[in-house]
Amino acid sequence: MANGRAGFWRGVLWVILLEVLAGLGFYLFVSLGGLPMTADAQPGALETWAAHVSMHGWLGHHVPHVPDTVAVNDQTLMHGAALYQANCAVCHGGANYAPSELRNGVYPGAPQFVHVNQEGHGEHHGGHHGHKGPDDFGYYIIKHGIRFTGMPAWKYSMSDDDIWSVVNFMQNMDHLPPDVQAAWQKMPMSPIAPQPASMQMNSTPSGGSGSPTASSSGSPAK
Repeated sequence: MANGRAGFWRGVLWVILLEVLAGLGFYLFVSLGGLPMTADAQPGALETWAAHVSMHGWLGHHVPHVPDTVAVNDQTLMHGAALYQANCAVCHGGANYAPSELRNGVYPGAPQFVHVNQEGHGEHHGGHHGHKGPDDFGYYIIKHGIRFTGMPAWKYSMSDDDIWSVVNFMQNMDHLPPDVQAAWQKMPMSPIAPQPASMQMNSTPSGGSGSPTASSSGSPAK
C-alpha cells in the first residue's frame, strides 16, 4: 500500500517537473526570438491553426446579437460605400482598382472583397468573403477589430450607424442599385491605394527622371 502511494506521488512530481520544464522551454523559445514578429513572415502550421481556431472560437461564443439600426436604401448604401472606400478599400480592395497590395503587408492577409476584371471594372465577391456568418459578425469585427492582425477597432472613429452602413453595403456589394454602383465607381481612391494603369500619367514633367507619376486625388472625407 505504501509503495503504491509512493509511486503515485512520484508520478505527480514527474508531471509537475515536466510542466515546469515545458513552461521554461517555451519562455526561452519566445524570449530568445523564436517566434517571428514581422508581418511578412510565413507562419507555421501550429500558429496558423491556433490563430484560426481561437478567432472562430471567440466569435462563435462571444458575439452578441445586435439589431441593425440602419435601413437599407440608396442613401444609406451610398453612405456605406463612401465609408468603405475611405477606410476599408486600401486593404480590402475597391471598385476601380486591383486587389490591394497592402493585403500582403499584414498578417494574416486582409481578405479581398473586390477584384478587377479584364475590362478594368470591379467584380464584387460579396461581404461574406472571409467573414462567413450573420450580420452580427461583420458588425462585431468592424467595431472591435481583431487582435494580432491589421484589423483595427473602428468604434473610436465610426458611430454604430456608420458601422451598420458599412456592413449593409458589404452585404449588398454584389447587387447594388445602379445609381449607388455608378457613384461608387467614381469615388476617389485613398492616396496610398494602388491605382490602375488608366490613372497613371504618361507624360514626364520637365526636368523629371522619366518615371510616370500618378494623378493626384484627394482622400475622401471620413
